[in-house]
Amino acid sequence: MHLEKIRSKQLPKRPVVYMPVRLCEELGICVGERVDITYDNQQIYIEKACSETTHNKRYVTETNSINIPKEIVRELGIEPYHPYSLFIDNENDRFIISLEDTEGSE
Repeated sequence: MHLEKIRSKQLPKRPVVYMPVRLCEELGICVGERVDITYDNQQIYIEKACSETTHNKRYVTETNSINIPKEIVRELGIEPYHPYSLFIDNENDRFIISLEDTEGSE
């Protein structure tokens, strides 16, 4: 799997991720469309919604952002201003949010 890193920064107080317009267009993800949001370990996957799945679904806002579902925030222990990196996975047509480990960073 080849990933292209887009950015590294901190999530805002309320966990929202902004996706670049150009890359959304490449993946066929448009404003107002639904996306599937899944997770595994410390990674969150965002991809075009499939109507047959029962994954968490969110709409892409006018600012090309999505809110991370509360269930995922709880499960992954995401706190306000949690550091993350955003990647694009062109092979699988999705964005990947990789959460950085904040334990033991004192």
